[in-house]
Amino acid sequence: MKEFESFENTVILSVDDDGFNQELASAIFEEYDTIRIISAGHGKEALAILEEEPVDLILLDLVMPEMDGFETLKYLKKSLEYHHVPVIVVTSKEDEKRSTYQLGANDFISKPYSPEELKLRVFNHLRVKKFCDLLYDIKDESSNQDVSSSHRLCHLKEAIEIAIGSQKKLLAKLGNIAHDNTKHDEYTSKRMCEYAKLMAQLNGLNSKEVDNIYYVMSIYDIGLLRVSKEYRSNSQSKEFKAYPELGLDVLDDLEETTLIKMAKEVMLSHQENWDGSGYPKGLAGEAIPLYARIASIINFYDELTSSRIYAPDIVTSEDALDIIQREKGIKFDPNILTLFVENFELFRDIKNRLS
Repeated sequence: MKEFESFENTVILSVDDDGFNQELASAIFEEYDTIRIISAGHGKEALAILEEEPVDLILLDLVMPEMDGFETLKYLKKSLEYHHVPVIVVTSKEDEKRSTYQLGANDFISKPYSPEELKLRVFNHLRVKKFCDLLYDIKDESSNQDVSSSHRLCHLKEAIEIAIGSQKKLLAKLGNIAHDNTKHDEYTSKRMCEYAKLMAQLNGLNSKEVDNIYYVMSIYDIGLLRVSKEYRSNSQSKEFKAYPELGLDVLDDLEETTLIKMAKEVMLSHQENWDGSGYPKGLAGEAIPLYARIASIINFYDELTSSRIYAPDIVTSEDALDIIQREKGIKFDPNILTLFVENFELFRDIKNRLS
């Protein structure tokens, strides 16, 4: 797998008392200059190695002397220092899979290793780990004032590319960082996704579109992470209003899948108004993409009913409904607004459940 070249200086710890399996694991990855296999014969030896050297992934056998795989896994997943390291347990027994899964195992593989299967499982977990490392960097960078940082833009691009290429649910983790830094609450990403799914279904979108918009709403306002911290509380400033286009930059050069195409439309146009008074392009009516019109009304409802750094005051769902109804044909597509009003109880239920 040529893709392994994207990982720099990767260390895999193979914990097994069987010398043949250790040699096999080393042989499978020997073609990759950036991957190094370290061997340990039992749990105690593995923990001693971890104290001396950072490890990116652990292959863990269960039956070993001194400290077996069950004890080792339990220790690792309870440790603040090591719990984040992905562990692939070596077993083919269903009862062992269940018990180690409950202890925190990330994945399983049988012996003797199938080279291609082992490579694929290791690659997938290394990608997720890299995504988590990127999230840490992005969160740290979001507190800095240098929003033009090429490092931050690259990190955002790479994080989205990994999430879409492996597990789309990871997009919610990225969205949570954007929401956290604009003082949304911990349920914001999930709530926005559920609102979008419901509104998309009410509008008669097909199942693929419904699935895509669900995930898009995790990152629709990711451009806020590129707005300087001092301007995130002023939604009327030109710096704040640049965030749709700043978000669009993050998606540049990514493969134009249907999800990415939808994400671009929603990111760029969800602050446009039906009467043309919105931003950044001043689009009006049906010139505003349908997906963005859907995002616009649910974003506004959530903004009214959940405190944000640029809109700290909140109102009840019922008061929000009154405010939204007054925006018919002004801020919102009349047809979409009618669907929202007719099904208001469903949106309110999501709000109450995810608050």
